[in-house]
Amino acid sequence: MRPSRRHFIAGVTALTARPIHAHASTIPAGRIGYTIVDIETGETLASRAADDAFIPASTTKSITALLTLSTLAPTTRFTTRLHATGTLENGVLAGDLTLVGGGDAALDTHDLAQLAKALKTKGVRRITGSFFVTGIAAPEHAVLNTRQPLQAGYNPAIGPLCLNFNRVLLRWRNQSGTRSRSTHAYADKRSIPARSVLFRERRGAASPKHEVIDHREVWTIPAQDLARDGERWFPVRRPSLYAASVFRDLCTAEGIALPDPRETATLPTNPPLALHRSDVVFAQIKKMMTYSTNLTAEMLGIAAAQRLDGAPKTLEDAAQMTADWLHREGIIEGEMTLENHSGLSTRSRITPRQMVEVLRAGHRRFGSGFVGLHSEGRLRGPKTGLPTYTFRTKTGTMHFVRCLAGFIEIDGRSAAFAIFHMDDDRRAALDARYTPYDERRPRGARRWLRQALDQENALLRDWVSRRLR
Repeated sequence: MRPSRRHFIAGVTALTARPIHAHASTIPAGRIGYTIVDIETGETLASRAADDAFIPASTTKSITALLTLSTLAPTTRFTTRLHATGTLENGVLAGDLTLVGGGDAALDTHDLAQLAKALKTKGVRRITGSFFVTGIAAPEHAVLNTRQPLQAGYNPAIGPLCLNFNRVLLRWRNQSGTRSRSTHAYADKRSIPARSVLFRERRGAASPKHEVIDHREVWTIPAQDLARDGERWFPVRRPSLYAASVFRDLCTAEGIALPDPRETATLPTNPPLALHRSDVVFAQIKKMMTYSTNLTAEMLGIAAAQRLDGAPKTLEDAAQMTADWLHREGIIEGEMTLENHSGLSTRSRITPRQMVEVLRAGHRRFGSGFVGLHSEGRLRGPKTGLPTYTFRTKTGTMHFVRCLAGFIEIDGRSAAFAIFHMDDDRRAALDARYTPYDERRPRGARRWLRQALDQENALLRDWVSRRLR
């Protein structure tokens, strides 16, 4: 679900405890901007370049959380439905069956298995017509961001019918000179083979490559990448057909025969034969913030934008609606660029002050409910001399971009803060030489991140040690 670099910083507020100006060599190249503001009074306690624009990375998800809670009821659920035409007699449906996606980002194999059982309970054993798949009107993209590695599991397709975060799990094992591969439509409670996605290996290939061959997704993997036993998530590029194919196999396991799925643009208007309701939207937001799931952020952002202005045609349209809403609500001032709702973008720009005003708006509107969506953090280094404090934060990390935004509470006083680091030149150079399947870590990226975390931690320790004074 998350790239390896997120595992590197998962749960980390900062790395070490050096003073911010102790050693010039520990200060990362590029820019830093930050601000910390009293939650109640709006008093600025410290700031630097607070009105300069930075890439916000995954701290964008705090904006998505505020938007979603402000436009959708916390108990909102998304519905995945089955519709039938014709008559049902002696287990035979004399008509068509249609699987309709309702924008549920968290739909998984277990949920579809329950839907297959519900179809069996209705008495269906086979159909004489077609098995269609479609979804509610919503933006559809074969890839979340075209400027990110195309084989990355965190960069999937987007559409109204999603399954397992639009990923498949490839697992390979080597034994006695032979290699076995298996592909899984995997969820915590249920996993079956994902037969709609084919993996093959090729000697001499430099990187994975995706194709559609005879209406089937095919990933070609460099043979050397499979030399040691392992597993990896790969994104799905045709999510509706992937979900429908998995559902067809689950139905087979229940004794229900369905033909191969076919996509359609026609939405059924008759009542559903069976349906699955998602978890409430508040729970989806919480998981999005905890695990930084890009697909969830985009799907929630689309749903909220639809409630605001009707029908966004692209992820960029939906994000622009969010930026416009922030201005209309008086939450932020000044220019702001949002390319999407997940933060998987190097084109989005926001200032530290704007991010802090988003956090303050979330606190004003939803109190501890909004603050609690952010993950607990802690300082690194000695605890001697530090007062008791609590952190609730959201991180954002790309190569040569590091962001941290959230809340601090000390002695009953609360503040919202944002700290953004960015090396514009090296980030721009990476974007300029982008190639679709390149996942190599650029030279100096790890050291730069450690330095950014080091400086971030020094700032936080200073604010905490002074008790936000």
